[in-house]
Amino acid sequence: MLRFSRLFTLVLVLITTMPAAASAAAVREYQLQFAPVARTGGALAIVSALLDPQESLPASVTVPVPAGSTLLWIGEILGGDPSADLAREFTVERVGDMDVYSLTLEQTYTAQAEIQLPAPASSGADMRSELTWTNPGAEVLFTCAVIVEPGGIDVETSPELAGVVRTNAAGESLYPLAGRRLAQGEAYEVAVEWKRGGGAADLPGAPGALQWVLGALVAAIAALVLVIVWENTRHRRGIAADE
Repeated sequence: MLRFSRLFTLVLVLITTMPAAASAAAVREYQLQFAPVARTGGALAIVSALLDPQESLPASVTVPVPAGSTLLWIGEILGGDPSADLAREFTVERVGDMDVYSLTLEQTYTAQAEIQLPAPASSGADMRSELTWTNPGAEVLFTCAVIVEPGGIDVETSPELAGVVRTNAAGESLYPLAGRRLAQGEAYEVAVEWKRGGGAADLPGAPGALQWVLGALVAAIAALVLVIVWENTRHRRGIAADE
């Protein structure tokens, strides 16, 4: 009886001192920020996975990116000083046309992967870049924004613009695109065309472009969130387009 009691006590101590196992959590939204021109030497894409705050931490989360892209950074976004964001260990597997990264969130509900993609195609001043993101898992909300280099004019996007164009101090312009829910296996295709050589006054986000002010409030709020994500990445990695 005494031996059994000691064994029970030992098991209880082990259970209470073991770290909590990370449970798999469902992603409520994926966000993509796509910059066809960046200091990485090619295009840059930032994919963020947002968990429901009701989920328990630690939680295992997946971040899918186009297969064959070069991973620059992956980790947990803390929401303060970008230099404090936590790089996390990960595993990766190929699922169809996507590389699916898995990592564990311990403190917050946002995972982020930064990847390098091929540079945009060019013909003189005419530029074009494309990206396809395919959902490998359960149905999920997918939102997207394109970041156009300073001086870009005559910008055309697909899907269509869904909010106010915003321009940061570096002269980059963020174009929020129409998001939608993607079923498993469904693809979201992004394409952007622009011309190089325009001045800041020519940008659609410049004062006087009143047509963009008519964007929906929800889309504007979403765009602001994307701006914050992009600015954090710029400051952490120094990967913005040359000014």
